[in-house]
Amino acid sequence: MWIAAIILIGVGGLLLYFRKRTQDRLLDIRFVKTSSIAETLEEQRTIAAELGPGGYAQQKEFKGTVRCDAPLTGELSGQPCVYYTMSVEERYEETYTERDSQGNTQTRTRTGSAVVASNTQHTRFLLDDGSGSIAVDFDGASVDARKVVERYEPYAGGGGSLRVGSFTLSLGMAAGPRRVLGYQYRESIIPVGQALYALGEVNDSGGEAVLRRPGDKKAPFILSIKSEEELTRDSERSITFLLWGAVGCFVIGAVLLALSF
Repeated sequence: MWIAAIILIGVGGLLLYFRKRTQDRLLDIRFVKTSSIAETLEEQRTIAAELGPGGYAQQKEFKGTVRCDAPLTGELSGQPCVYYTMSVEERYEETYTERDSQGNTQTRTRTGSAVVASNTQHTRFLLDDGSGSIAVDFDGASVDARKVVERYEPYAGGGGSLRVGSFTLSLGMAAGPRRVLGYQYRESIIPVGQALYALGEVNDSGGEAVLRRPGDKKAPFILSIKSEEELTRDSERSITFLLWGAVGCFVIGAVLLALSF
């Protein structure tokens, strides 16, 4: 019982850690004011003229529209985008044998699932707020994307292959006690033309002003199809839930710890 108590107390501490991280993220969203891209680029050019390239690094918040001349294509949706993440999950049913305490064996059936394919791709793009545009580097970003594929298709059997959009998966014949029931397809994207909230660091270390992951690893880098108001509400809810979850873990853990002695 004391082991369960220690685990619960540890989980409570972990929830408080994530709560603190969420609070820090919320503070940045609230207190970093939205900047004009044109004014930011002018500021960067002025500093570069005085100090040379690589001397500019500022945390910035932008709200604009995604532009890209050479976009990616979502594997499942076929839609032009600058980011996509997809997965294909196989759902199956299988029989298994278990032995009870008397040594008797019983055959049972259970269902399960396994990811048989997944992929995430992104490309650099321009964020345009009407005053100007700035290049955005996805690496290291916390991404909120738009779900465009979420469907389940039963499997008729017979091997062959699955084909959805540009995605193809070769199938083998089912063997043993496992029977494939079907496949769950999921894909989320940031499409070209999407309104986007962006919070990160603009720096010109490569000679060009780019919005990218901050040098300070604790600072957020957010690319989201959600508005600033939606992100604020989500963070506030998470902070509340994480607090109550931590309190619950500590209380139950303390009770179990007391009962174990």
